[in-house]
Amino acid sequence: MRIFAIPAALLIACCLYLLLPRAAGCFEGMLRFFYAQALRLFMGKSGAADQKSALAVYLLLLCGVCILLGAIHPLAAMILMTPLFTGLASLPACAHTERELDSGKYANDIPSYEKIVRESCLSVAPAFVRGVCAPMLLCAVGMPLRMAAPLGYAYAALCALSDQNDQAKRITQAVQRISDRLLVFFMTLCSGVTGRNPLRVRGNSAEVRLLSIVGIAGDGSDTHAPMAGDIAQAIFLCAFSTGLLCFALCAVGFVLCR
Repeated sequence: MRIFAIPAALLIACCLYLLLPRAAGCFEGMLRFFYAQALRLFMGKSGAADQKSALAVYLLLLCGVCILLGAIHPLAAMILMTPLFTGLASLPACAHTERELDSGKYANDIPSYEKIVRESCLSVAPAFVRGVCAPMLLCAVGMPLRMAAPLGYAYAALCALSDQNDQAKRITQAVQRISDRLLVFFMTLCSGVTGRNPLRVRGNSAEVRLLSIVGIAGDGSDTHAPMAGDIAQAIFLCAFSTGLLCFALCAVGFVLCR
């Protein structure tokens, strides 16, 4: 039954980040702060730090703490996993953009209106790939070994450090490529909920496939001009696809975690 900690954590994270979207930035800032403290321990006399050793020790300590806390109870593991789904923090901004477009602010500037709609829809898929699907996948992989939270936190730490550490960037990009492929598959599978034929959608990446399914990709597959409601449809499609992915992971994990 431990595998059900993942959907429970996802549900709590949805409530958390919809109400407090800035909490995602605080979480990543906390991970960067602790890495900075670890980096100081590996500072040489010349002022240069051994970043590889600092990163390795930091990840080992972070995973060790998560293992100890997660061993207390499955509920503790669930609470630990909750902050990992930072991609949900982007949804309030998208909802605000939709309300702004519906207010008529861009009624006399159609090109800007359509551009904002496309950009908002484009931002949804990468947020889900990086901050929802990837940590969910790692938590599911680690759950049979009771390593769900440690793997998730290791990934979150690497994401927070990807701008300043090339090694962290390479690792997170590899994980996100797998996550992107999975989201593309499940979005195509779920394209029927938006009234689109899955055989007629295009795009290799999640964001391009999302625009194609919504019907505003800017090519021959378009079904209509971009509208504010497309943002809500993009969010719904990503959420529905992620929910189906979560169900699939739990179905597999249920067998392995009994």
